[in-house]
Amino acid sequence: MQKKNLAAIVASLFVIPVAAHADVTIYGFLSAGIESTKASTSTPASSNNGVTFTPYNTRTRIVDHNSRIGFKGNEDLGNGLKAIWQVESSLRNFEQGGTNDAGQSATLGTRNTFVGLESADFGKVLLGNYDSAYKTLSGSSNSALGIDVMVNTTADNFGKSSVNGRGEERLKNSIQWYSPKWSGFQLGASWGVDEARVTDLSTPSNGSATDAKRLSLGLAYNWQSLNLSTGWDRRYDSAVSGNSNSVKTGYSGKNVSLYNIAGSYKFDFGTYIGGVYEWATYDNAAGSQLKQDDWQIALGQDFGAASIKLAYGQLGSLKNVSAGTNGDDYKAKQWILGGTYNLSKTTQLLAYYTKITNNAKANANFANNPVYDTINSADASKNTLGAGSSPQAFGLGMKVSF
Repeated sequence: MQKKNLAAIVASLFVIPVAAHADVTIYGFLSAGIESTKASTSTPASSNNGVTFTPYNTRTRIVDHNSRIGFKGNEDLGNGLKAIWQVESSLRNFEQGGTNDAGQSATLGTRNTFVGLESADFGKVLLGNYDSAYKTLSGSSNSALGIDVMVNTTADNFGKSSVNGRGEERLKNSIQWYSPKWSGFQLGASWGVDEARVTDLSTPSNGSATDAKRLSLGLAYNWQSLNLSTGWDRRYDSAVSGNSNSVKTGYSGKNVSLYNIAGSYKFDFGTYIGGVYEWATYDNAAGSQLKQDDWQIALGQDFGAASIKLAYGQLGSLKNVSAGTNGDDYKAKQWILGGTYNLSKTTQLLAYYTKITNNAKANANFANNPVYDTINSADASKNTLGAGSSPQAFGLGMKVSF
């Protein structure tokens, strides 16, 4: 009864007749854990202009493992055409009142949220806030591919500031298309529009605006237990500055492009093997184009209701840096060892250990529940992990899906 009432309330908020949308689905999960976390560093504590660096010494944390709640539905428009919609919201850091260490709070529609059309002939078209085709078909959002072995936990290693999956993004203000599956193949395309149009930083005196749109393509193939994929993603009017892999918008004519290939196979006896290779080219606002790659190999084994998982990923050297700079200083690596045990179809216990080793100028962080040792007192969203700091975590947790 409560689910039906909640579905009716949500439907009425969107001015959708409840009778026409009786198939509204409520879904999501709550997942939390307790962990011991630290970030090793040889840099001493310091403070300058409101920015304080304090080594992140060992501590116990209660963490949220990317919990969420969503509502979705469809309406039959006839002739094989359906109207589809989804509102998915993060329950970000519910364990500490809904605000994380970067000052972000849980609000409605923070995750994949869209309205669109779907047909067996042309696939589906979505308008809204949604994972790019690169991420959806050839990244951590492709659950069949399974390369993100401890997805949603602190040991998740796919994200734009992590060791792997640095081309992944959820595109706000986007239009997306996903094909039907043709003999195991599926194609996707995303266009994220730039509504900000910031002034060109290369020639600010001209006052000309940039267009930092983002285009993304993904292609996935599935045949029985075999999954293969590839993706391409480009950020326009964006660049790095100097010897860096930190991307900023506002540079007309400059682009940042990422490509990947991935594959996995699961044997009948429960053994899983997967891998991904990704490479990036960074146009430079003040120098030559830079390049960097990353890769990961993952293994898993099922034992009835239990599963053991192991992964190793590496972020490579930054290539084409200026004279006197060592590109190997930008390398990072990550080990992940984890396990899950299903108590039922909806309840799962989990455990993990992960360690990131950052070289002198690298600051790869956890994709979920990142740690910060460089704190901006005026703006928590600018908190960062200092270069060379190496985070690690050991955790136990529980997940309940609904």
